[in-house]
Amino acid sequence: MTGDIDAVVERDFNRWVERVQDNPVHFLSRGENDEGSGVARAFFLDVRAASHFASTRLRWSSNVPLRALDEGAAYLIPPRTARFALICDADANVDEAVKKFESDFKGVAWSLEAAFAGTSAFFDACAAVDESDAIGSKYNGLFEVVRNGGTPAPRDRLRLWQPSPELARWLPSVEREMRAFEDGRRPTCLDVGSGAGRDAVWVASRGWNVVAIDNDKRGLARCRSLAERHGVEASVRTLDLDFNRCASEEALSAIDDILALESWSPVLTVYAVRYLHKPFVRDLPRMLPNRSAVLWFHFMRGCERTSVGRPTKDRDLLEPNELRDVFALWDVVIDDVVELPDGRPVSSFAVVRGAKAV
Repeated sequence: MTGDIDAVVERDFNRWVERVQDNPVHFLSRGENDEGSGVARAFFLDVRAASHFASTRLRWSSNVPLRALDEGAAYLIPPRTARFALICDADANVDEAVKKFESDFKGVAWSLEAAFAGTSAFFDACAAVDESDAIGSKYNGLFEVVRNGGTPAPRDRLRLWQPSPELARWLPSVEREMRAFEDGRRPTCLDVGSGAGRDAVWVASRGWNVVAIDNDKRGLARCRSLAERHGVEASVRTLDLDFNRCASEEALSAIDDILALESWSPVLTVYAVRYLHKPFVRDLPRMLPNRSAVLWFHFMRGCERTSVGRPTKDRDLLEPNELRDVFALWDVVIDDVVELPDGRPVSSFAVVRGAKAV
């Protein structure tokens, strides 16, 4: 979707306040977060300098300076479908900032609702709206202003980025099925094909230790940075590994070295989103213990026939029932095929090794 973003992004604060009243933004506390995570979601993307953000900010905002976005921090911003508003430096060109969210490389616009210069008048107006809505019935605290609060501690930083929807939907069910936190220790999981680390950090914020595996050094560096940003760096370790160049036993040995070094518990869960290495998947049943779990969300046969046309290679596509056959003795939590907005079929698969697999 492309078009004239000026027609949909509101610049008039009073007019936008009325729109929000008609279409409120609902926030959840840490304990009530929709995905059960310790990282609560923001609504405002504040692209001002960090010092300005530390001086005065909105409670429900996340700071990613515009320069950082230009230098590759796009993994910190919302997905295209998530509603958000933009706060720019007081002397910034708001129109130029808005243009950065007009279209991604696929021609899809972000769901940017409004954009404002972060002037003293703007924050005073926000505070006035917040004070007039003392019981939070209209705006749910959206316009609460924090003055002289300093930079939020890592654990208090909100996020605009989101974990993979499939993982966020099914991991809580898997945790219950496998009784992941029953013994009081942080369980350990593998994030295979971890990319920039959003899923790894989200999972770590739920109470897991995570070994994030990828062969993209830049992605692994971003994963470490994101973990530090949200205060879970002690629970995330990265491993530069290419499954196409090593056997499963070699990978397991490298993983075991990390677990021994960190005194972490054995791996109980393996998950992957949009990544597939079939030999490793086939080896998982013999590598994982009882009460373990596997979650795999990947492209299915049929993607090659969509308008996107990829992936196309057999090694990169799951066949119908392929995962079900590999984990035939495991308890199925979900085995479904969902369709992405671009029409490509994706497997949504999660299993737990229970009584049947012993």
